[in-house]
Amino acid sequence: MNALIIEDEPAAARRLKSLLHGLEKELVVIDTIDSVEDAVAFLKENPEPDLIFADIQLSDGICFDIFRQVMPKSAVIFTTAYDEYALEAFKVNSVDYLLKPVDPDALKKSLEKFRSLRQAFGSTEKIEALSAFLESREKKFKTRFLVKSGHGLKPVTVDDAAYFLIDDQLVFLYDKSGKRYLLENTLDDIEKHVDPEKFFRINRQMIVALSAIKAIHPYFNSRLKLELVPVLDLEDEVIVSRMKAADFRKWLEE
Repeated sequence: MNALIIEDEPAAARRLKSLLHGLEKELVVIDTIDSVEDAVAFLKENPEPDLIFADIQLSDGICFDIFRQVMPKSAVIFTTAYDEYALEAFKVNSVDYLLKPVDPDALKKSLEKFRSLRQAFGSTEKIEALSAFLESREKKFKTRFLVKSGHGLKPVTVDDAAYFLIDDQLVFLYDKSGKRYLLENTLDDIEKHVDPEKFFRINRQMIVALSAIKAIHPYFNSRLKLELVPVLDLEDEVIVSRMKAADFRKWLEE
């Protein structure tokens, strides 16, 4: 069995290598790599190892940057100091983890798990899901917007926003009382910085808060029509576009 160690701490790499040799006499550590750049080059130019031990934080990025560029079929065991929520994500996605400093008994159990789940371990879907989870944990969403009010400015909290709308090429925030405020942000920018669990872009002109949806009705051409609170005082109906309808249904069920 061949293993690759991706670790930027020399002492940690040496200790892991020594522990592996003590537990698995037939295991061969084919290389020890300390950066994203070198790991990508290695995986592109060499046969895939059976098992990869990957530290999450490397000298030039995080290990998920490796897997975005090259996706080996190798099993992956992560070494990490992430908090308990991240550790739960590892468990859910069936990707094992080792806390530093690596405990010999924990390493032994990881190797046993690897052998028993070798066919499924480290799949592309699991690594991508874990990467997305960790990135979402790190990302901070906006908590307020600075809006124009009269001749001045005022902050409006995101929790008080009902929807965002493009009207006559201008972008407005509507709060839960029905007041609307002019924003300098683009709708694309707003979409990137609000929590996707609470807001959904239903079409090119509008982002709605889950809390603002009063009712949903089928509409022709596989679209959906929304009733919002507060009521949107415009001539056009509020429509979820055909391209967004399926994702919108999934979003509502999450």
